[in-house]
Amino acid sequence: MDEQPTTYRWQVHLARQSPDRLPVVVLVLVGVPVLGWLLMGHWLFALVALWMILTSTADYLFPMRYEADEEGVRMRGWTPRAMRWERVKRVVWGEQGVLLSPFEHPTRLNAFRGIFLWYGDQREQIEQLLLQRCKQAKHDKNEHAPKRKRKRRTVEA
Repeated sequence: MDEQPTTYRWQVHLARQSPDRLPVVVLVLVGVPVLGWLLMGHWLFALVALWMILTSTADYLFPMRYEADEEGVRMRGWTPRAMRWERVKRVVWGEQGVLLSPFEHPTRLNAFRGIFLWYGDQREQIEQLLLQRCKQAKHDKNEHAPKRKRKRRTVEA
């Protein structure tokens, strides 16, 4: 008997999870384009300001949909991303979600090459799924931001 591939789907809408931030985001989304129009005197500046604010807050305002199957995981939304399971080298667990990284060590490129999966109300299911699929990856439970090296000042006598 041929087994059907199983696909796990979930959705996260950050504006519904923390609605107390929504008035501030909407105020900025409306206020900055109006301010740009008034200060610069042209509607084009208002349009550019609206686009910049909308794209930077889109993951908060619009729902993000996730799909995980035998091949990998995909995020559908304003900024779609996908990653195959064999590319995952490191899994960084957090309180709100988990980062799947194609790099073995922490790097600044994680934000661009990695994919962050928000848990939503599916934390246990997502943890079980990733523990099954990402067995070859390094799992970091409590990773902190890398500390910057301080240059020592030498005092000459």
